[in-house]
Amino acid sequence: MKLHRVYYKELSRTDKISIDNKSKINHLRNVLRLSEGSKLDVFDGEGNSSICKIVSLEKKKIVLEQIGDIEFQQPERINLKVLMPYIKKENLFFAIQKVTEIGVSNISLFRPDNVDQSISKKDLSKINEKALSIITQACEQNGSNIVPDFQIYEDLSSAIDHDSFSIFFDLDATNDFQSIKNFEDSITLITGPESGFSKKEREFLNATTSHNISLGKNILRAETAPITALSVIKSNLGLL
Repeated sequence: MKLHRVYYKELSRTDKISIDNKSKINHLRNVLRLSEGSKLDVFDGEGNSSICKIVSLEKKKIVLEQIGDIEFQQPERINLKVLMPYIKKENLFFAIQKVTEIGVSNISLFRPDNVDQSISKKDLSKINEKALSIITQACEQNGSNIVPDFQIYEDLSSAIDHDSFSIFFDLDATNDFQSIKNFEDSITLITGPESGFSKKEREFLNATTSHNISLGKNILRAETAPITALSVIKSNLGLL
């Protein structure tokens, strides 16, 4: 039987785990209806995991005891990163959840020039906590013991990783994935807002990134594009 998974950052530093997060306690007690003696698969987000047993189950605290050896999950052979635009929160959080479930090592957001005016003045730092929670929950679900890094940037130029092989997806691009002959061990997938990249952003990307690619003739929503791009690239690389 598959064990329920729990993220706990300090796993490798202690034999006893104390959970006091209200949301997590409620999920374990009232949703999963676990009890003392129940086993959980606990991971630290850095590749380590171990089987733990619930030894105390209270309203405000759950205590786990490590009963298995710590095992290490190797990262994927190619470091895949997703760089996506800041969009409305509900759609953004959906995209973050899904790319994490598919499997990615890094998720970064940038404020695009063509940002939706209804969110143009929003403080991006305020979504950080919620985004990290969604990412860890997605890892609890998908079986990955490595939690993706997460960053927020105020513009596209500051978000580009110049040490990574970058692919940006553009409505006007005519190339497809078959045009890329050689992949490197670090790949960044860059998608834009529904209104597209600005002229300034497109010129910057053409000057600094490796390839521009089309995702097909259909125009995708901003939250769908990174999910599609990641799925296609992982399929082409044999990583799905």
